Amino acid sequence: MAENLNIPDELQGTYKRLMYRVPEKLRSDSHTQKIIQLYLKLGGEKLARQHIETIKLRVREEERQRKAEADASEQSDIEDDSIDPFSSALDSL
Repeated sequence: MAENLNIPDELQGTYKRLMYRVPEKLRSDSHTQKIIQLYLKLGGEKLARQHIETIKLRVREEERQRKAEADASEQSDIEDDSIDPFSSALDSL
């Protein structure tokens, strides 16, 4: 954990268990830790789990978008390589 949060002793085990459900790259993020702690304290484990599922969906969507952008960029590079540099010169004749 990135920082020591003030988590009541009775919630320590639940908090740790919930944090293992958070995507690994966000487990050490202090903002994510504080939000999970807040949801756990105010709404209980069920609400905290719902928020974690929302986090997972957001992370998956961001990864999907990054992959789509990378694929589009790669496709664009392939198309650029396949263009004949002399074809534009012939068109102007």
